[in-house]
Amino acid sequence: MGVLRAAAVSAVHLFVIGVAGVAFAQQRPPGTDAAARAARISMVAIAAAAPSGPRTSPFDPPETNDHSYVVDAAPGLDTGCTFRSGGPLIFNIEITRHLGELNGDGTLKDAAALVNAGLLSPTVTLVQPAYDVDSGAVVPGFAPERDRVSFNGEPIGFLSGENDLWKLNSFEIPIEKVKFAPRGVNGSEPVAALNEVRIDIDTANSEELWCTSVDWSSESFKAMSPIILIHGNGSDGGFFDRQGFTRELQNRHLIYDNSISMPTATVAAHGTQLDSLIPGIVKSFGVDSVHVIVHSKGGLDTRDYLANYQPSHEADFKVLSYTSLSTPQNGSAAADLLVQRAAALSVTINIEFSGFPSFTQKVAEQTALDAGTPNLTTTFVAGFNAANVGRLPSDTVFNTVQADADTNGNAQIDRSPDEYAELRAESAALQALDGGFLGQTKTRIAVNAVYQVLRGVDSVTLTYRRERGLFGLGKERTVAVLTAVPNATPLGNDVLVTIPSGQGIGSIEGRVKNTHTFTGADGRNHSSIANGGVAATVAPWIIDVERSNGDLK
Repeated sequence: MGVLRAAAVSAVHLFVIGVAGVAFAQQRPPGTDAAARAARISMVAIAAAAPSGPRTSPFDPPETNDHSYVVDAAPGLDTGCTFRSGGPLIFNIEITRHLGELNGDGTLKDAAALVNAGLLSPTVTLVQPAYDVDSGAVVPGFAPERDRVSFNGEPIGFLSGENDLWKLNSFEIPIEKVKFAPRGVNGSEPVAALNEVRIDIDTANSEELWCTSVDWSSESFKAMSPIILIHGNGSDGGFFDRQGFTRELQNRHLIYDNSISMPTATVAAHGTQLDSLIPGIVKSFGVDSVHVIVHSKGGLDTRDYLANYQPSHEADFKVLSYTSLSTPQNGSAAADLLVQRAAALSVTINIEFSGFPSFTQKVAEQTALDAGTPNLTTTFVAGFNAANVGRLPSDTVFNTVQADADTNGNAQIDRSPDEYAELRAESAALQALDGGFLGQTKTRIAVNAVYQVLRGVDSVTLTYRRERGLFGLGKERTVAVLTAVPNATPLGNDVLVTIPSGQGIGSIEGRVKNTHTFTGADGRNHSSIANGGVAATVAPWIIDVERSNGDLK
């Protein structure tokens, strides 16, 4: 109830009071202002002391999360019923979310671009319950209550309400006026951005007449979750920069992290390492949901993380989507060949290749076996799938991308057109071999040999036999025989992963929502599968997931 305080007011004052929807007139003699004011403050103070804490209104604040921020305890809140001389009411709402590059004052540099791209709501909704706002009161000689609300120093409107009642007030603030947090460093949470709310009380009267109070205040908005990029075997986070993937993400105003760079290791080791890295990256953005985009073996590593470690983080954040770029979801016959050859070498130096394309043996002899390769074999991945697929998070959306590197359709890899330029750029071994015409020929033959293996070979078997030299003479020796088990039909591949394996046929295929295969003139090799064109293909999938299940919902 607003109280008249001016000395010049007549001895009898008319008040319009709404109680339970009933309006009535009350006469009050002068000189009772202080007593009425003290009674009002006492009444609200009792309410504030209730077991529910500083809940002075009948409205509970919304849940605090990464797109809704609440201040429920501050000097400018729960003040009883404050007159102009006791104000203004000032408090800060802290936003701890990072959405992109900031101006010096903490506002977003690209707010309009984010809004236009559908990645951010055009406004932030400010909600706060206000008490006893006599915005419709009729008191002769005085204006109704006008409590001006300002946000970060700019007026945004006036409170509204009724006498002696709490009312939720809502304001739409242009997103350009809102301050957001810089990204946290070293896995720490962002430093909160302070958004000031100021309420100047009873601004329309020269004499103090009306008072008000605010219980809590919240800001809410919609925004795209960040993307975490995870590289493949023997690579690093810079791979996505080198291939142009991150440039397209930037063009589309999507925020991402490609800081993960793991040394070559097993799927299990990388799953454990991702558990030590991903939560800190999520925390640095101040979010409770992310998307992951993975390349090659990084897709298996990430699936290991999702099944074994993500469940313990579900209370803190969710992985909304998983998008794999040429991940051998069913393994690779090329890895089979290298691992079986290494096994044979542990027994004998006498190795025969049976049923393989030309130059396969020579290429295999020149290819080193690293710590990650054994986990890329068809046998290992079959066992991995059996233990992993059923334990993947049920609410994560899965997408796959795969490709054929033969862009001119002649069933081989050529130098003109150059169908493996990006592979060379990522391979020090190919670069060292590639000098001059002879070197270029050698690299083409080598890359084509691998392409032909994947095109025609389903898996590799290893057997041994004992034999003597010519005409049965000489010392008996052990011979290892590597035999190609043929594919039923030739398979398109990107020189390291076949199309069916990238799709996860028979394994994760049933979990996949979106899939795309780049073939023909639009084909890709195992490196260019992470170029800007691929980023442009998968970005709408991820945004769609965000609109269905994330912070754009």
